[in-house]
Amino acid sequence: MANLKNVHHICIGYDQYIDLMFNRDILRHNFANGNDLWLTVVYNGDLDRVPSGAGENTFIKISDNRGYAYGALDAINVGLNFALEGYRDIIVLTNFDGYFFSEEKYQILLDEFIESGKPFSSGYHQSHDMPLTDLMLFKKDFLKELLPIEAEIYPPRKEIEFLQQEYDGTQLGFHNVEEWVLNALHKMGNPDELWYKMQRDGHPRYRYTGKYGFGHLHDMNEKKMYMKQHNVSKGSIIEAYMRS
Repeated sequence: MANLKNVHHICIGYDQYIDLMFNRDILRHNFANGNDLWLTVVYNGDLDRVPSGAGENTFIKISDNRGYAYGALDAINVGLNFALEGYRDIIVLTNFDGYFFSEEKYQILLDEFIESGKPFSSGYHQSHDMPLTDLMLFKKDFLKELLPIEAEIYPPRKEIEFLQQEYDGTQLGFHNVEEWVLNALHKMGNPDELWYKMQRDGHPRYRYTGKYGFGHLHDMNEKKMYMKQHNVSKGSIIEAYMRS
């Protein structure tokens, strides 16, 4: 079983400040060993909207928000660069609204990653053949070569007709974080040799995976349902919410 004292957990976001408060309550008050995690928050939103010093070890404010995808890339790079300077060997990175509802299942995720022997892990998007970047795991030493992740696309991907059709008319097109992370892996070698592809449920949105007790959820009723299912009840924010 992974030692949470060796895990650096990073949450990134800019407007889901309520989710951040829920997330901190879950990790700190509903995980029996949650205080062993080093918790870093990387935030590029309005400081008046989110309190700092309410459970995280480190709060990093990015002053310039470059928008949906580029802002997320900045937060990923800043968070991972900070983790690289630390001593914890395993880095878990999620969005503010990426919840782990169960410490036991969080441990399953960590143990699978360690046993894989690979330095990177994320879910695998089955139709788009790319990583799901709302939940990623890294070995610290891997970051020395990986960073910085650049806003670049692996050129052969642009020639895939299916992707051209999928991205046509979307706001970002090929310029999305998933493509950029995939390109960063290609720059280091064969992604299949570096990437442990964890199994996420619910293609194509991948909202909730029972095996890991992980949900990237937007519906508040769904969040409450999974909190009840996993007996998540502690922490001032969650206690008030569950009474509502």
